[in-house]
Amino acid sequence: MGEKTYSKNEIANPMTILRQARGFTLIEALVLVVVLVILITSLYIGIIYAEKTLANNYRDRVVMQLLAGQLELEYYRHQNSIPFQLQNNKEYVIQVPEKGRPITGKMTITAQVGRDESNERSIKFTALIATMVWKDPYTHQNRSLSMREDFF
Repeated sequence: MGEKTYSKNEIANPMTILRQARGFTLIEALVLVVVLVILITSLYIGIIYAEKTLANNYRDRVVMQLLAGQLELEYYRHQNSIPFQLQNNKEYVIQVPEKGRPITGKMTITAQVGRDESNERSIKFTALIATMVWKDPYTHQNRSLSMREDFF
């Protein structure tokens, strides 16, 4: 169906078959190039986005570990009847890039006293809130993360 049959003269002369073969037109070649450029550009944008997201997630993880570590230290002090040692804008290194200055953040730990009403009892507690603020190197906007720990 739809196949072309060749005569004995055409089979004997392969150049006849080659002359009938259709190649790419200039428009088809340009469309192919445009499609390839769009695919490569979208792949590049995806890789750049993934790299920035990975870097942000890394910094967020480091900040969360720093905050958790300081709250654990305050828990240790609390368990050993040592007064809390709250911080106000103490500087910590978040990341040391290969080039440029280190990315630093400032941690503040504040205390709030409150009461928890449960089971018809009123229990006094102290809530420590640790917050780290730093400047994002890509957007140059301030970012912050906070953690809270209640001490009864």
